[in-house]
Amino acid sequence: MAENPISYDIDADNQFKKAMSRAIQSGLDLSFSMGESARIIKKESAKNFILKGSGKYPPLETKYFQRKQRLAPGTPILTGLTRKGKASGKLKKSIIGQTSDSIIQIGKRSLVVGTKARSIKGAPYPIFVQEGTDKMAARKFLFFSQKMVKQIINTINADIANQLPP
Repeated sequence: MAENPISYDIDADNQFKKAMSRAIQSGLDLSFSMGESARIIKKESAKNFILKGSGKYPPLETKYFQRKQRLAPGTPILTGLTRKGKASGKLKKSIIGQTSDSIIQIGKRSLVVGTKARSIKGAPYPIFVQEGTDKMAARKFLFFSQKMVKQIINTINADIANQLPP
C-alpha cells in the first residue's frame, strides 16, 4: 500500500498507545475522558478536511483531479464526488459530525472513532483513502498529531486524578 509520510506522526501514535495502556491498567471508569477524547479527535480531524489543494497530501490522480475540478471546482481534497458530480462530504460528516455512518463507541477504558461510510458502489472507500491502494496514495484523515495526543493524555490523566482518593 502507498504511504503518506507527511501526515502521520508515529511518535504521537506510540505516545497515545502508551497512555491508553496506562489508562486500561488503572481499572478506573474513564468513560468521561474517553468521551472528551472523542471530541478532541473530531475537532482536530476537522482540520484535515478543509484543504483546498494538496497541502500535506499527495496530489490526486490526474484524470480524477481534472474531473473533480470540472464538476466541483474548489472541492477540498478529502471530499469525493456523488454520481451527479457534486461534492459529497459523506466522509467528513461521518468523522467530524454524527451521522448514520459515524462510529463512536465509548467504553470505560476504550474508545473507537471511525466511519462505515461507503462509496455509491458500496466500496469501503475510507480505508482506501486512509491506507492507500496500488493506484492511489494514502491520504490519512484519522491520525494522532502531537497536539492531539497531549490533549488526550491530559484529559485522561485529569480523569484518573479526579477519581483517586485524596
